[in-house]
Amino acid sequence: MSSLPATLRRSLVLDWSQLTLAQGARLAPAVALVLAVGIVAGEPAAGAVAASGAYIVGFGTFQQFTRSHLGPMLFALAGTVASTILGTLLGASDTALMAAAILFGLWCGLLPAIGMGAYWVGQQTTIYLLVAGAYPGDLAHALARAGLILAGGVVQIACYAATLWAERGAVPRPSLKGMLRDAGVAIAGLRFHIRMRSPYARFALRVAVALGAAVAIERIIAIPNSYWIALTTLILLRPDFQDLVHRGLGRVGGTLLGAALATAITHVLAPGPAVLAGLVALFAFLAYSTLRLNFGVFAVFVTSYVVFLLVLAGVAAERVATARVEGTVIGATLALAAHVDFYLRFRARRQAT
Repeated sequence: MSSLPATLRRSLVLDWSQLTLAQGARLAPAVALVLAVGIVAGEPAAGAVAASGAYIVGFGTFQQFTRSHLGPMLFALAGTVASTILGTLLGASDTALMAAAILFGLWCGLLPAIGMGAYWVGQQTTIYLLVAGAYPGDLAHALARAGLILAGGVVQIACYAATLWAERGAVPRPSLKGMLRDAGVAIAGLRFHIRMRSPYARFALRVAVALGAAVAIERIIAIPNSYWIALTTLILLRPDFQDLVHRGLGRVGGTLLGAALATAITHVLAPGPAVLAGLVALFAFLAYSTLRLNFGVFAVFVTSYVVFLLVLAGVAAERVATARVEGTVIGATLALAAHVDFYLRFRARRQAT
């Protein structure tokens, strides 16, 4: 196991070969488009919800676990729409949401057995369950929110496909039959790992326990946007302990810087809806461009994007920034504690046998 100073140095490395400005330029326009529609229609909050769908689906272009390059985008869109409906309906009950978080955690934690692209889809699906659970409502409310996310995701896929067609004169067409075949192979692979001897099963248990604890804590302390606790816990949990530490350092440091940056910009500019939409699109572009450059830098831009998006939806910037930092610190602590606990337990068990 490498030392903490070595992990810290790794967290500060900038791999400029992984800067993806062109991909950011392909994906950010969809976010700007749905925000503009929302503002013109007099519904900036609805535009912000749709923008979240466009934003998340865009990250699917960085993943690969199906034959089609568009496959991860489609799987993520379907998963986030379905989990938004479920989370909205279950959110009124602490027990129901906690149970759903544990079950989703078990499922999501098994997905690295297929690949980290599949794990990413599972993470986004679970994230939208947790976010929707913070805003409970009836079926009509759930369908309306899911419809906005679906619309944003469809716009992103359409814009991305149009960009590829303009650049290359062709668009990769995902085959439904091929995607179902890939899903079948993946499910068969997961069945092999549903046993405690599998490291993926143990990781799934760790994710489930950590998410259950995160949801319980967020419901007890009830800070604004407390779902960031569970989101941070899920995003940071990785099968490899050193990867968790590396990402945790970047996430906490990037969140602190991003919250400070977005709050300062909001105070100086006092932006209206149009300027806020521009800032959301700009920081979405920067997040897409730096995803693989450095996780801490990426976290700076993601945090700023979230702050501006929620301010556009009507939440005070100071409240968003403070809650984001609090949720990130608590979530990172939970992720580290869960991983260390399970790591030490299973290590001691192996040494005793």
